[in-house]
Amino acid sequence: MAELERQKRVMSMMITAHSVLRDKYLSLSSIFENILLIASVILNALVFIDAQFILKTINISEESQRLITGIASIIVFAISVVLLQVKWKEKAEGHANASNKLFSLLQECKSVLSLPENDEKNLKVLDFHKKYSDIFETLVKIPDNKFNSLKLKHNRKVELSKLIDKYPGSLLWILKIRLFLNSFKEKK
Repeated sequence: MAELERQKRVMSMMITAHSVLRDKYLSLSSIFENILLIASVILNALVFIDAQFILKTINISEESQRLITGIASIIVFAISVVLLQVKWKEKAEGHANASNKLFSLLQECKSVLSLPENDEKNLKVLDFHKKYSDIFETLVKIPDNKFNSLKLKHNRKVELSKLIDKYPGSLLWILKIRLFLNSFKEKK
């Protein structure tokens, strides 16, 4: 059962890691897509609206209008290339899929742990270990250079959750300060 408890902790940490990466990639994708959309609107406005109307209404020179059109078209092209290369949406989907699979697996683990000690539980534990291995082989990998910072975020999340349970009426920012100050103490 110690191995099952270890796997439960690993799954919990991996859910946090995949969720953080999912949110990061979704945010990056959203920011760049919105910039792309804004630059495209500006570009279309400058291309399809009569130049004389823009010159009179906004009071900018024709040279400035051409410069803005050129910059907007460069931004549209550059962001399009970046989005094609980095594939943040696809990465976000991979991490979302991983966190969903791990969440289901974690629920199954909790269910197996709650069973009474008997032969049926031993069979379910063996089945779970097989399923655990099979699912972990299919998950998108956590980049090595991000693993430690993601593990740290998970541990902070767990410790903050414990503080919230211990002091439910406290302000969150005070608990975060307390957690920060406690982080300099050696673990016993």
